[in-house]
Amino acid sequence: MASVSKPRAAWEDRFRRPTVDELFDGLNKQLSSLAESWRERMRETPGVREELAWQGIPFRWTLVYRNDTRPVAYLVPQPVKAYVAIPIASDAVNRLPLRKLSKPVRDSLGAASLVNGQYWAQWELQSKAQLDELMLIAAACLADDTVAV
Repeated sequence: MASVSKPRAAWEDRFRRPTVDELFDGLNKQLSSLAESWRERMRETPGVREELAWQGIPFRWTLVYRNDTRPVAYLVPQPVKAYVAIPIASDAVNRLPLRKLSKPVRDSLGAASLVNGQYWAQWELQSKAQLDELMLIAAACLADDTVAV
């Protein structure tokens, strides 16, 4: 007897492009609201555009925010949780507004993996106040010419 495979979540099915609504279906109301707030704020940022793209493992289907030359931030709507990832050039970390950031946000920066000269900091979405801090980091990275992927 052949086994019946369980359908994949929209977020992890590489061969079927999901809608943003499908990606957000797995999030609770609070997380969905936070993710939408992040989307609105990033789309309102001059010079930044949003695109839905397959990013491979671990990001899978992700909302990528980029300017003309590089990705600035990623919104990863995993089922049940969502997080924001921001690539930061290693020499740009010291120019971030660290005094304006809470300890949990700074701690995530300190724990970021360094890959090819980029720190890949990521934060699980938790609050509107946290979004404000992440927008400060994204804005600083946008303003910094040394941040490039």
